[in-house]
Amino acid sequence: MNGSAIIKIISVVGKKDTGKTSLTVKIIEELRKRDLKVASIKHSHHMLEMDRENTDTWKHKEAGSETVVGIGSRTFFNIAKDLPLERILFLIKIIDEPDFVVIEGFKNYSYPKISTSKEIVDDFTLRNIDALNIKDEEIPELVDFIEKHSYDIIDTLYTNNCGLNNGEAIGKAIINQENLDIDDLDDIDVHLSINEKVIGLNSFVNIFMKNSIIGMLKSLKTEEYGIKDLEKIEIVINNGNKE
Repeated sequence: MNGSAIIKIISVVGKKDTGKTSLTVKIIEELRKRDLKVASIKHSHHMLEMDRENTDTWKHKEAGSETVVGIGSRTFFNIAKDLPLERILFLIKIIDEPDFVVIEGFKNYSYPKISTSKEIVDDFTLRNIDALNIKDEEIPELVDFIEKHSYDIIDTLYTNNCGLNNGEAIGKAIINQENLDIDDLDDIDVHLSINEKVIGLNSFVNIFMKNSIIGMLKSLKTEEYGIKDLEKIEIVINNGNKE
């Protein structure tokens, strides 16, 4: 793992039987060869079986994905409800801190996409790929391209030169390489969700919240709990009305 607070997200989309899962697996395997920590999400309109041999989610795991989330009629965090993609991405980010999240499906979201169907193209499509006939030696170049043009959760995108936070515009600029690169994004340490909605923080707010919280926590006797360094801090505030 590279230790960055930034994750990169890529989605493989396409119609049924166009090689989505096989291409997803090849992308995961290539990312793992590069010593990157990978999580993956499988989207389906049907009930999913997790970890049974030869299922799509099993193939993700075998390819090297350390966290596999299945989203069908239920979301597989062992939670009996359907969760929005942004919520899943946020939970993966704070729980497992991967370098890359590879999504199979979710074609209607504003994330970089590799399409296995010529009919499925939008402003966030990086390439159309014939996944059924792609050669293994072509995968490294494809993953190079994916690494260059992928980015973090859309609502958390800010640029470090002016604090711009129009996530979709920033995403499109990175995809099109329009005077904006992934290295121009803020590297944010504080991840915020309110009422299960991801809230983006620019550099100023990030630094203010981080320093304020750490400053207060340093006054606590954390050594009594076996904590010497404040490496990762998780805070949940229940602010709802209690009857």
